[in-house]
Amino acid sequence: MAVVVIILMTICGYVLAAYGLQKHYITTAEIYIESTDGTSSSEKAETCALLFTSPQMYNVVNSTLVSGFSYAEFDRMVSINKKNGTQILEISTDCDNSDASYKLMTKFLDLMPSVVDSYRAEAKITVMRDPVQPSEPSFPDEKMFTIMGAVFGSVLSVLAILLIWRLDNSITAEDDLTQMYNIPVLGEIPDFDREIDYLGR
Repeated sequence: MAVVVIILMTICGYVLAAYGLQKHYITTAEIYIESTDGTSSSEKAETCALLFTSPQMYNVVNSTLVSGFSYAEFDRMVSINKKNGTQILEISTDCDNSDASYKLMTKFLDLMPSVVDSYRAEAKITVMRDPVQPSEPSFPDEKMFTIMGAVFGSVLSVLAILLIWRLDNSITAEDDLTQMYNIPVLGEIPDFDREIDYLGR
């Protein structure tokens, strides 16, 4: 029974990861912001990070894609973080398929200079790490969920065996009689059939 439970839970973990949960394909890139008007490049990076998540950036990106999406979806799919207080911005796009994630990232990078110019942000943008199209989803991890299913099945099997053992009140040895009734065992009737089979007679 324990083996069956472990196998079933392992299969459930794989099926959940493969078909039951929404997949997230994340494409990442890094850009370097350099100020061209004498202000601090680090401050300029903060300004650009705000510009790149602005409604205008959303309108420019959304108008160039075949399938449109809302600003709330744009805010969920695109995230920009300033790296360690420097003028480097980490950009990531999170979509439910690999092509959409990569396409959104490339469009995003292509349109950044025009958005900076339209706001007269006086900054130069340099791509430090080009995006790479993800081959596998970042979440869920099928291997991890399969292993988790096997582990959960093992724990469930052990708990079930312990529960059955605790609830089993059948008498299998003379020690059970002593514990249950607190009386000594005066004699034992041998199992002749088992002894005959053992002796081969």
